[in-house]
Amino acid sequence: MGSHLSYFNKYIDQVGTGLVIGQTSDKMTKRFYVGLAMVAGICMGFFLANQYGGSNVNSMQRVYVMPNLNKQSGNPPYSVHNYETKLNRPISQNNIIIKTKTDSKTFKPNPDHNCIATIPEKYITNGEQPVLIPDDQELTSLPDNAVTCLYHRYVTTLQYFCGYKERIGQIPRNGWYICADPSFVPSSKNCVVFSSNKKFNDNIFLSDIKARYNCRTFITPLSQSDSLQSWITKNDVGNTVIDVLTLSISTYTELEVIDKMVEEKSIGKVKQLLLELHFNPSQTKKTDYIKLLTRLQMLFQAGLRIIWYDRVFQCVGVNKFSKCYAIYFVQKSLEDKEHTFKEMILPSEDEIRKLPTQELQDLYYRYLMTTQFLCKQIVRIGKVLDGGWDVCHDMMLKIDRNPCIVYSFGINHDFSFDDDMANTYNCNLHSFDPTMNKKDFKHSEKVWFYNRGIGDTYRKYGAGDIAPLDKIRKDLKHDKVPIAVMKGDTEGAEWPSTPQMLRTNQLADVSQFYLEFHSNGMAPDHVILLKKMHDAGFRIFWFHTNPACTFKARIGQHSQCMEVYFMNTKYPFNS
Repeated sequence: MGSHLSYFNKYIDQVGTGLVIGQTSDKMTKRFYVGLAMVAGICMGFFLANQYGGSNVNSMQRVYVMPNLNKQSGNPPYSVHNYETKLNRPISQNNIIIKTKTDSKTFKPNPDHNCIATIPEKYITNGEQPVLIPDDQELTSLPDNAVTCLYHRYVTTLQYFCGYKERIGQIPRNGWYICADPSFVPSSKNCVVFSSNKKFNDNIFLSDIKARYNCRTFITPLSQSDSLQSWITKNDVGNTVIDVLTLSISTYTELEVIDKMVEEKSIGKVKQLLLELHFNPSQTKKTDYIKLLTRLQMLFQAGLRIIWYDRVFQCVGVNKFSKCYAIYFVQKSLEDKEHTFKEMILPSEDEIRKLPTQELQDLYYRYLMTTQFLCKQIVRIGKVLDGGWDVCHDMMLKIDRNPCIVYSFGINHDFSFDDDMANTYNCNLHSFDPTMNKKDFKHSEKVWFYNRGIGDTYRKYGAGDIAPLDKIRKDLKHDKVPIAVMKGDTEGAEWPSTPQMLRTNQLADVSQFYLEFHSNGMAPDHVILLKKMHDAGFRIFWFHTNPACTFKARIGQHSQCMEVYFMNTKYPFNS
């Protein structure tokens, strides 16, 4: 069968307002522990490949999109970098005129766990390459820690926009994301995929992408003797675009593969490069980082732009630097400028309630995996594993933070995010959890703990209580103080509490809102909440699919635990 998205493109041309996606199905069992689930997922890989090959994808669903397309390639409707043109006037909130802010702040955390202040300011820009890579001579003159930070910040900073990231293969491992926007989606007529990944078996990924897009797939291990151009010739691909190339590099000798692709210009034929870099920070020296940065700069000069990244959880160490990263590139010169990003608009509440269960689940996951706001500098605050959260650093640089208030719901004895947020951004953290059996206390200079949870109504809960956000803010005298970041990992309490926040207008002055949604996507009220958040101005800028909660769907896998990161585009300030 051909690509389900090729049908989508044809349908768009005909009616102008429809988006076609496949259906998913199946329910999820209880949440497993992270480690157990990841191991089980990997071990079951080949079995699952046979279960969800995708050949039975024959049921389609219509989803509404914006009729007016955004003509600016690489830019979504909302981003940090066009924000000042959208909010350039004072805003009235609760009959109080709030003045807009235009200044940008600097941070000097001590210690600088997140490489915020270690990189010299001249290497941080608002351009297409937000983290600049100087030449080798200049890199050599920099302190060791600055070079280390340049690498780890570069590979975790976005340079270009892709809205819909489609997961092909498995979630815990044995899978990759691809950019499925119309401008970069694999060709519906002659899709070609090369696999040069040696770190895990690509068979599940190749089987899945072949089923979804009718691709021709080739195993093409790259080396100095077998270059990309030689594989193009051997496989009689000719001048055909390589829609996707998977590649893993774990030695400095293997970096020469990049040199060869750039030298012979074959890299210019690759529409999407899915690259894993495996280098242990405890063993990587300054000279090694310079080699890595030099190759990353070569890829940038060859037209490749980073649109997404993953910290591969199997590679996470004890510190903030991962042993490996999955970095997702698109080739600018191969962008289809006739078919650009269209913001996804959810149907009306009545239409949502009438959707069949499988279509509802499709809609839920498609929406959560489509980013609508471009934040380039994503900084992991707190643990790299469960307990940490990804902050839009771009916006933290621009909002008025006097004072900076952060609400953190759902601690479970882990203050890593709260402590790191206070140290990095000098914020006052208010941490809430009624399940820890602890009285209110001051955890540190800028972190306060409350034996209280978030809900839609007030009620007692053990020795603590549950309260709606308006009461919590009033009790803390924050009802007129903007909130820079609010995060919630509340094991299902997000579904009753968030609608109450919207009804009482408590989210109007919350800049960034992070939630872990616990759902299999089959409840109409869950999709309706996403629509209400969209209508209130909240746009997704990041998401993370928790590998601990995966379940088999009709196409691939889904997770019942989705960390979703929203930016409030109506927040009362401008950049």
